[in-house]
Amino acid sequence: MLSTLTYWGNSQALHQEKRQVLENAVTRVLGSLDEQQGGQAVDIRDPEALKGNVPKGVTLQLTSVQGAVLQMSGNISAQLPVEQQAGPEIRVLNGKDVYYMARPIMSSGKQIGTLQAVADLEEVELAQTVLLRQLLWLGGSALLLAAIGGYILSRQVLAPMADLNREISLLTANDLNRRLPLRGNGDELDLLGQNFNHMLERLEGSFKQQKQFVANASHELRTPLMVIRGHADILQRWGAEDPAIVRDSATAVVDETKMMTRLVENLLTLAREELQLTLVSLNLSELIIESTKGLPFLRSFMVNYDLLPDIELRGDALYLKQLIRIILENAGKYVPSGGKIRIGLQSDEDNVKILIEDNGPGLPPNALEVIFDRFYRVDEARSRKVPGHGLGLSIAKRIVDAHNGEIWAENVEPHGARFCVVLPRKGV
Repeated sequence: MLSTLTYWGNSQALHQEKRQVLENAVTRVLGSLDEQQGGQAVDIRDPEALKGNVPKGVTLQLTSVQGAVLQMSGNISAQLPVEQQAGPEIRVLNGKDVYYMARPIMSSGKQIGTLQAVADLEEVELAQTVLLRQLLWLGGSALLLAAIGGYILSRQVLAPMADLNREISLLTANDLNRRLPLRGNGDELDLLGQNFNHMLERLEGSFKQQKQFVANASHELRTPLMVIRGHADILQRWGAEDPAIVRDSATAVVDETKMMTRLVENLLTLAREELQLTLVSLNLSELIIESTKGLPFLRSFMVNYDLLPDIELRGDALYLKQLIRIILENAGKYVPSGGKIRIGLQSDEDNVKILIEDNGPGLPPNALEVIFDRFYRVDEARSRKVPGHGLGLSIAKRIVDAHNGEIWAENVEPHGARFCVVLPRKGV
């Protein structure tokens, strides 16, 4: 684009200059021929009429009123077209482009002849040709340099990209602990590598959790299956001869089946991508009281209610009841018989807060961050053979997350644990 503008501008300037030279030559000749000398008109046949008025590249021709050529001066030998008034304009003469111009010659108010003039454009065309070659050479050189520079730059840019692509292609699910090498110069590729490494960290954590989840699920399912199989073997060998064995084995099979059914239901709940909530306006105080009804294990504890009346919010009644019962069941596993469980309720303009507190042994400090992980159970629970699979609190967190709320656990002094649930009053 710049070369085109340069060529066009230079061409216009050269043509303007050549046209100006032609006009100046015609003006000088007409000025000299129009003068009066001693009261007599100038003779246009006088050879001196054109002397000194013909610049380089210009041809002048004087003709009579009748059109007869009287004299010529310049580098063109052929006769010029005879016109009285024309140009300046470009014409073709003898196969070449020229500027042509014609004017009448006046003396004492009368026309005594005509003047024709042409200016050849060879110099202009030569200059244009030279300029075009220079521009082409400069353009070609610029393109070559740009190609070389682009190649070098692309190598510098694409080489790290190729390394990055090669490292990514080598990644599999078995070596997510690998990380992409960073050059440390802080450019976009480094930023891309950092983001990819962060993604690998999250993927590695997700894969580990998934593997742990599968391993724990397999373990939890294997135990009741082994019990059921063992009792099936007993029934097959001796059950027909001893009704007591049949009764005990049937009871054990039913118990283990119930446990497996509950475990599978919990796993299916956790496997769902999103919980389908049915949001309705709820009286949270009444819902909490309803949730505690029919829980026989609460009879072993002193349950204190610190509720506010008529606390309204939008939520799913069934899931919220399940949430409260999960936390209460978790507390009932660790609080000694006769212990205390307190259910509190707080509220402000935007949120409600449910507090379920017990005076049990509390939680180990390292358990506070992982208490809601799937299959997590504190060592003390395992040693005391507390029933459950470590899925209840994970489900509780899913329910709270589905309601756009928050849940966390904390220890209270001198001993005990407190679970806090914050829910928005306007719902999801």
